Amino acid sequence: MKVLLSGASGFIGSHLSKRLKAQGHQVLRLGRQSMDFNWSEESLQRGVSQADAVIHLAGENLFGKRWSVEQKRALRASRTETTRKLAQFVAQRKPDCFISGSAVGYYGPSTTERFNEASPHGRDFLAGVCNDWEAATSAATDAGVRTAIVRTGVVLGLDGGALQKMLPPFRFGLGGPLGDGRQWVSWVHIDDLVSLFVYLMQQPRAKGVFNGTAPNPVTMKQFASSLGRALHRPAIFPVPAPILRLALGEVADILLTGQWVEPRRTLESGFEFKFDDVDQALVDIVRKK
Repeated sequence: MKVLLSGASGFIGSHLSKRLKAQGHQVLRLGRQSMDFNWSEESLQRGVSQADAVIHLAGENLFGKRWSVEQKRALRASRTETTRKLAQFVAQRKPDCFISGSAVGYYGPSTTERFNEASPHGRDFLAGVCNDWEAATSAATDAGVRTAIVRTGVVLGLDGGALQKMLPPFRFGLGGPLGDGRQWVSWVHIDDLVSLFVYLMQQPRAKGVFNGTAPNPVTMKQFASSLGRALHRPAIFPVPAPILRLALGEVADILLTGQWVEPRRTLESGFEFKFDDVDQALVDIVRKK
């Protein structure tokens, strides 16, 4: 298949691009610079018209800058406007499927509730962004194109995401949970997430929302302990919430809050996770290093 992939140079996109190529698919990269296609209307039209499948992962890095009013607008626009624009061309050209990323931030933070794909969206900033992001795919859905949305959790891998930022202090024996450690971490191994995107692309009946999270969420305290065990290091030095907020601003709330998310529809679709235990996942990732 020819797969038009936005965000191909990002953490998830680079792994997905490599997997697709390994399986014999042709990847058409969509982005701003040094890509096969860019976001101009003429280029988008050509890219979508050549594609059998379109996978959309592009979006401004949530941790790239402090969340000023301007940065919040950029975060929302980078997801909603690109998705809406791409969905309109998908609606016109009608490839086999359109798969768009989203995030479990859709559900909002909670230490007590349990969420699945049927749960309503939350009320905080990130939940609003995710809700608008997903709604922006409507042109493709309305045109009858098979459309799937993947709500991604905390993606575990060496070369990106939260784990990459957590590893250095742990390697020096200075790691520990963030904040009080009670927040839920709905995690997923990068290999499983990539497998899910490929699976949804290849399943002719797969449409709607799917949670890209492993079946067994853990608390931040449990996650830190697991990472310490994988590295054979202690995990006894928590990072206080005030220090994180001082360093990162409002974006720190993503790290200090979380949600327990079940991949109910993902499992019901027949998808099988290779890594459903966080100890197993972290050992696998550390050993690759």
